Amino acid sequence: MFTTRPCRGRPVRPRRFPAPRQPLACTADGLATAPTTPDPPTSWPRGTAAGSERWRQSRLAAVRRRTGRLVTLAGSTLAASSLILLSACAGTGTNSAGVTVVDAGDPDNDGLHGTVPAERTAKPALNLTDVNGAPFDLRARTKGKITLVFFGYTMCPDVCPTTMADLAAALSEVKPDVRAQISVVFVTTDPDRDTGPVLTRWLRQFDSSFIGVRGTFERIQAGADALGVPLSRPEVQADGSVLVTHGSQVIAFSRDSRVRALYLAGTSVQDYIDDLPKLTAERSGEQRQ
Repeated sequence: MFTTRPCRGRPVRPRRFPAPRQPLACTADGLATAPTTPDPPTSWPRGTAAGSERWRQSRLAAVRRRTGRLVTLAGSTLAASSLILLSACAGTGTNSAGVTVVDAGDPDNDGLHGTVPAERTAKPALNLTDVNGAPFDLRARTKGKITLVFFGYTMCPDVCPTTMADLAAALSEVKPDVRAQISVVFVTTDPDRDTGPVLTRWLRQFDSSFIGVRGTFERIQAGADALGVPLSRPEVQADGSVLVTHGSQVIAFSRDSRVRALYLAGTSVQDYIDDLPKLTAERSGEQRQ
């Protein structure tokens, strides 16, 4: 079942720069300057749950400094092996919306922690633009790689930064040859505020290799619809805050450019660490014919 909750972003009204010694410096278009998070010290035990969690927390700390609000984990669980419980990010004071039950497919999940869908949707081109404004074709840009796609926005207070931090933490723990075979693509659901520079600065807090893409909302929504990701146009509320409703699954595409698995909000770093080597080890098209 899909549980979709609205996300409250920041007010769109202009905001003043704080004093220079304060950690947050925001402008009306969402740009901010935050200290760069250093690479994990060698004393952090790589390949362990403790090391992954400390690395993840360092990335989330950078986001807290940037946004000036607490990043919280909106947890979700797999209620039944053939069903997905999907939680979208929710800001302070928001409540859960309706629930829709959707058949997610295979009960055994092929040994993966993610849910294997019954229908393997083809990877779309998306036909958006990258952070530099250049045309972006998802199929061409990620050909031959395991591709992880997530729809979200940079001013999301919870699930979006948590998911990016989890993926970054997992990728920092897998072997380099596995890491080299994986692409992470973040598609903004709030293109008016998530400009190229905003996406670049935000994603660099997690992993500089993460790809940010944007475009018109209509085109983004069409791409989300093709992949079964719930997405509604951002709405400015009476108090100036922005309500953004979007699905929060990480979509994993295999080398044959078809959906291989879906990972829910709240998937643990260790689950990603376990699954990524399995996904990269698969030959194109060998699974789920």
